[in-house]
Amino acid sequence: MEKSRLRERSVPLYLQLEQIIKSEILTGEFSPGEKIPTETELCHAYQVSKITVRQAVLNLVNEGLLVRKQGRGTFIRENGIKSASTFKFSGNINNFISDGLKMNEVIPMDITRKGASSKVAKLLDIEEGAEVVEIRRTRNFNNTPVSYIKNYLPLELGKRIKKEDLLTKSMLQILRDKLKIRITNGIQYIEAIVADYDVATALSIDIFSPVLYSELIMFGGDRRPVEFAQHFFRPDQFRYTIELKL
Repeated sequence: MEKSRLRERSVPLYLQLEQIIKSEILTGEFSPGEKIPTETELCHAYQVSKITVRQAVLNLVNEGLLVRKQGRGTFIRENGIKSASTFKFSGNINNFISDGLKMNEVIPMDITRKGASSKVAKLLDIEEGAEVVEIRRTRNFNNTPVSYIKNYLPLELGKRIKKEDLLTKSMLQILRDKLKIRITNGIQYIEAIVADYDVATALSIDIFSPVLYSELIMFGGDRRPVEFAQHFFRPDQFRYTIELKL
């Protein structure tokens, strides 16, 4: 699990590592009940000392996100993530289509098949380990990455999408226009996290930099989920705006 050296700055290294692990839990990189890498593996991956790793892990244990099991290791606590307060907004599904898509350069990275993690399986209402299609791409503006996107679709839908489809259409447009899926509604969650190695590399930012993180689940006409998407936005290149009509 080769990662990257944490940034040398005023923030203590154990806090940087703590936030990275926490972000990976929030985004589903680690599943509830899953064993995290060993102390030695974390030291090697992030090039930090054992003292740094122990402090980061201890803080997450005290926060209730991790649990230590004698002789077995440290695991993600079941139901360790507390639900945040939710505010509901309503609007037309067409608002999910990016108005600035034609102004942005879309860079498809890869389209791969993989087994669904527990989080992806739950959100797509499929069996854990079932084959899904993962699509990764970035959107650039003036040659600068603005967002990094990971889409997960059931195999029967995802296998019909090609890289060239991603160059001019949003995923919603692909689902509607190419796959002829009637999209009825979507649910979006937004929060702030820090960039891990994968996100930092895709967005050309430093590891541990703050990013705006969004999850989006799209539903078809039969109310079954057809897509789960993770969006990571650079806050220095992106602003999320909500217009309220009273």
